[in-house]
Parts: sequence; C-alpha cells; structure tokens
Amino acid sequence: MAHALVTVRALALGVLVLLFFGASPPLLADDSDIRDSILVLDASGSMWGQIDGVNKIVIAKDVVESLVHNLPPSRRLGLVAYGHRRKGDCTDIEILGEVGASRAELINQVRKLSPKGKTPLSASVKHAAEALDYTKKATSVILVSDGEENCDLDPCELGRILEENGLDFTVHVIGFDVTVEERRGLECLASETGGQFLSAENAEELSAALEQVAEIPVVIEATGDFTAKGKVVLKATILTDGPQILSGLSWDVTKKESAEADFVATDAGIVETELATGNYTVTARWSGWKHGGVKTGTAALEVKPKQVQVITVPIDLELPVELTVPNEVFEGGKIEVSWTGPDALGAIIGIFEADAAPRDSIFFTPASKGQPVNADTQSDGTDPILASSIQAPPVAGAFEVRYVLNDPSVVLARHPIQVRPHEYDLAAPDSAPVSTAIDIVWQGPNTPGDLITIVQADDERIFDNGRYVALKTDQPAQLTTPKLPGLYEIRYVMSAGYTTYANMDKAVKAIRPLQVTEVTATISGPEIAVGGSTIPVNWTGPEGFADDYISINQPGADGFNRDAWAYLVQRGTKAPVNPAMIRVPAIEGDYEIVYVVAPGKRVIARQPVRITRAEAVINAPESVLAGNPITVNYSGDGFKGDRVVLVAADYPDEKMWGVGLNYGFAAQPGDGEKNGTIAGRVSNLEPGDYELRYVTGLQHQVLARAGITIQQDNSN
Repeated sequence: MAHALVTVRALALGVLVLLFFGASPPLLADDSDIRDSILVLDASGSMWGQIDGVNKIVIAKDVVESLVHNLPPSRRLGLVAYGHRRKGDCTDIEILGEVGASRAELINQVRKLSPKGKTPLSASVKHAAEALDYTKKATSVILVSDGEENCDLDPCELGRILEENGLDFTVHVIGFDVTVEERRGLECLASETGGQFLSAENAEELSAALEQVAEIPVVIEATGDFTAKGKVVLKATILTDGPQILSGLSWDVTKKESAEADFVATDAGIVETELATGNYTVTARWSGWKHGGVKTGTAALEVKPKQVQVITVPIDLELPVELTVPNEVFEGGKIEVSWTGPDALGAIIGIFEADAAPRDSIFFTPASKGQPVNADTQSDGTDPILASSIQAPPVAGAFEVRYVLNDPSVVLARHPIQVRPHEYDLAAPDSAPVSTAIDIVWQGPNTPGDLITIVQADDERIFDNGRYVALKTDQPAQLTTPKLPGLYEIRYVMSAGYTTYANMDKAVKAIRPLQVTEVTATISGPEIAVGGSTIPVNWTGPEGFADDYISINQPGADGFNRDAWAYLVQRGTKAPVNPAMIRVPAIEGDYEIVYVVAPGKRVIARQPVRITRAEAVINAPESVLAGNPITVNYSGDGFKGDRVVLVAADYPDEKMWGVGLNYGFAAQPGDGEKNGTIAGRVSNLEPGDYELRYVTGLQHQVLARAGITIQQDNSN
C-alpha cells in the first residue's frame, strides 16, 4: 500500500510537470514562450475518497507540492482552491497564492488544505482566468478535480466563453479518479479551450498516462545531467487520513539491499534531503503519541535525477479493531454492528458516505455505549466484543461503516455496506378542488417518522411543515389540498432521524402529481347595514362546503374578520343555513361581505357593503348623591351586548371592552326611549366627575355619553 502511495504521487507529478512543460507549444529553452499559469485544486468533500487505501487529498497535496518544487525559477504559478472552507457553499473559492507567489508560500497553503464542501469547478476556473487577465495575456489554467460540476455553471459553456474571449488561453484538466459520466464535462472544458484532458483513475492508469505524455519533447538538458541526485521531501501523517505530524519524528532512509542508512534525522517534522538515484525504504518513527510508545511507518521511494519528490508516510498507531457489519441493509433501517477496539480512548461507530471526511458521519453511536456480546473481557485479555445499532440513511447507495477515533480524528477500521431501496407507491386522485380533504393510499416501509405531504411541484423543500400527516399502518393518509390552485406533488417522505448531515434526515421516496383546481361561490346581501345589526346573506358554494363561512372584512383583505363571521351550516345537524345570518361590525365604513373557503381562509367571492353608525341618546340627571341609584333614560337599537355603563369621566374609550354589566345595565332592544337604573357599585364610588356611556356589544364603541357628578351626601 505504501509503495502504491509513492507511485501515485510520483506519476501524478509527472503528469502535472508535463502539462506545464509539454503544453502546446512545448517548453523550450527560450524563456520568451513561458506563460503564467494558475493551478485550480479540488478540495471538495469528495477528495476524502481513497485510491489504494490513501485519501485523494493526501495524494494531490503531495503531487502539487512536488510540482511547485520542480518548477524552473522562471515559471510563475498561482494557486486557487475550492470547497476547502465551508460545506454546501458554491462560492467557496479562494486564491491561495497570487501568480508569482514564492514557492514557500504556495507549499504552505497546499499543506493546510482540508476538504469540506461542494465542487464549483467552473466558477473556480473562471475566477482563475480573470485573475490571469486572460483576455489580454497568453495564460493557462490547470484544473485537478475528482468529480463533476455540482454548482450552477456549465463547464462546456464556460469553455466556449473562455476560448472566445481569451488571448491564447488554455485550460488543461486532470480527472482524478472520475467516472465516465463525470469526465464528460471535464473533457469538454479542456477541449473547448484547446487544452489536454488526462484521466488518472488509479495508479496503473496514471502510469500509462505519464508514459503517453512523456513523448512530448521537452528541453531540460540545461538544468543538468540525468545522473545527478534527486531531492526528496518527507512528511508523515497519523494513519492515511489523519493530521500531519510536525514534531517528534525520527527519519531514516535506506537504499534497498543496504545495511546502512543514507539519511538520518531525529526530533524532526517535515525534512528535506538529496539522495542518489535509486530505490529506498523510508522509515518514520514517532514518539509524540499521547498514549505512549513509539509508532512507526514505512514507505517505498524511487529517487529520480534532478527531480523533487514529496512523499507522505502514514504512521501506524497499532490499535487493532475488528468491525463486523452486514453487507447490506434497507434504507431507513437499523444496522446491527459489533466490534472490538480501543473504546477507552474515545471513538464512534458511524455510517459515512464513501468519500466523506473521517468524522463527517451521517449517523453514529459512541463506542462507549455498546452493549457486551461476550462476558466482560475475553479470557485472553483482549477487548470485549460490543454491539449496537446505527440508523441507516434514507437513500440507497454505497456507504461505509467506520470505527473512528475521536482525538486525533482517524479511521481505525471501515467496512463497505450497500443500502438497498424499498418499494413505494402512492394512489390518489389526479385532481382535487382547493381546501378539500383527500385520501392517499400508500405503500412503503413506514419506518418511524415517515410521512405523506403535499407541496408545490417546484418546491425545493422535502416536505411542507404545515401540510403533512404521519403514517398509520394499513390506513390511508388524509390531507387537505392547498388553498390556491396549481400543480402540486403528493410525496412519500422517509424520516431517518436527526442528523446535521445535509439531506440525510429525510428523503423523498415516491411522488404523485396532483392538480389542485379552483372553486367558485356567490354571495348576495344588503348594500347598506347599521353597525352591530344582523343581516341575511344568500350564498352558493362549492361541494363539501360544511367548514366554509362568510365574513365581513376590510375591502381587499383575505381571510376573515373575527368580529363578524358566520358558519353556513348548523353546527349539530350540518344542515345548510341559507340565507346565513351575520352580525356586521359596529364601526362605520366601507366593507366587503366575503365567502371564505376553509381550511385555508381564502376569499373566493366578495360584495361591497356600507356600514353606518348606529344611533343612541342618553338622558340623565347632572348630579346624584353618593350611594343613590341613577335612573337613566336612553334610546338605542339594543343589539346583543349593548349596555349603558358608568365610568370615570377620563376613562379611555378604547378600553371599554373591560367595562361590563357590573357597571351598568343591558340596553333593551327596540325603538323609542327606554330607561334603566344603575345601582350596586354606585354606592362605593367616590364623589367626582363621571360619564354615562352607551356602548355597543360588538367592538365596544361609545355611541352616546352624558356627564354626571356624584356629590358627597352631607345630610348625616
């Protein structure tokens, strides 16, 4: 495995160097033909995928570092990376080194890259081209990507634009472990600009690509003869996917079939040395493992003349893990896992996408929460076998179950698992009116949390949080159609449980189109009405109108007015009430009688109505002795809730909703003058200025008022 690692990096370096030296036209000794270039490096989350057990990002970083070392002094190179800072962000593109940046600066930036996000490769190439001022200079961009564009731009279209606008501008592309489907866009981007596309899907194919490109004539004799030494840069990481080790390393490099080391370094981190050409074994020993002991790693190295090679040696932590996982599971199910491992050091067992970062789990369980399969500790002193279940993703595909150490975050064991799909089906009407209940017959596994929802056909949300129903075994789901007509979708949504991993908590498993149609209604009522009165409204409505109602609202308003509305059926018998009797608002003004579809509270018919102010008059004595009842003569319609009350003269009108019959009496219905008596609380009132007020039962409007003074009774 270690030998394959070095081979991949060395060969990929050859491809990249030849792209610079062998791009059309080939690099000659005359520096006048040298053009500025920017390398665009894929640092998206998929770069955590592996080739021969080594993460692609580790390989790519070593290749690029080697490239930077090997460039001739006259070559000016810039560096752009994408997907290295944020997940799910198509704008995560950054210039890590301007054209002409120092070699040390470029290498430092490359070493810090850690894959995270999406693959905006087209926008990144465009960004690099603009940084090169490609419309005015002969320049080139080299793109190294392990996947296809997954943001908004079309690589082919971008290539055509760059070719049309550029002054001798070229894009070269290396497809790093890409599928046939993924390489199409990459090939198109290169071909549209006259550049080369090279595919490196594994070590062997990368070697073949190197042999092919090596035929391009390159003049390098001026740099020295071919028997000279080569330079090597040695780095180490904790395992193949762990952090880089910067201290506590001892190195020795020994030529094959030799007993003595050709290079030795102690208490070091990254080291550099020159070696004679030939094959070597590199050994790194690390004394910085926090749990004690010296940990070792080895790699094979072939030194070539006048080239700088960068290799990374993985350090073995010697922490054996046995992981037992089924080969497949149904989506949304439970994965039964058992293991032995260094649980006391802190670890998780989780399910991951195959190319996810070491800790970027979809679902996981702490290793410490596993339940023993065997009794305590094995008789031979090994760790006990523990078991637990892990939630499977709600989508089918190839995944991995991993045993991951917490600190440092490294994978100690992994096992592939295939998530299989269930069968799903939805049966429902092809169309239904707005705000209408429909039955939906479904087929699916009904895993905990599964639901049926209705959403707009172009809605990017998985489900509508206000329009869904949980599934019940052997029962159709019932949902009410939306209040607006249009094209919608009925969806079966599988719920896998809480996770911060994007698009893995829920997934759409089945879709059925639903055309929601409009409904109509008519209303007919008086054009003028007295505020607070009750009026008849004739109506016609759609089928299944039992929950609909009429209301009186502000002109153009949707929904209903809680102060003025009425059902269209009797609450008990559900018999239609036509005309419907509705009480109008007490506040004068222009309104509309509206027909409201329920549920949804949408108005489908309107008629203007003018509300006039009701009239009332109060006649009472100007003063009364404290403790004596007050006789009040008044006139008014006496609608439901109307009342005559006594309040302090400065009591606000807008607070009359809080003044009830305890402070007066109910107004009697009918025309003409009436009278009533206020007693009770009057006996407890302090002398002072008060008002008698006629207040409506609806909206508590003051229609009439008369001042009255309560005087102190000094007769005793």
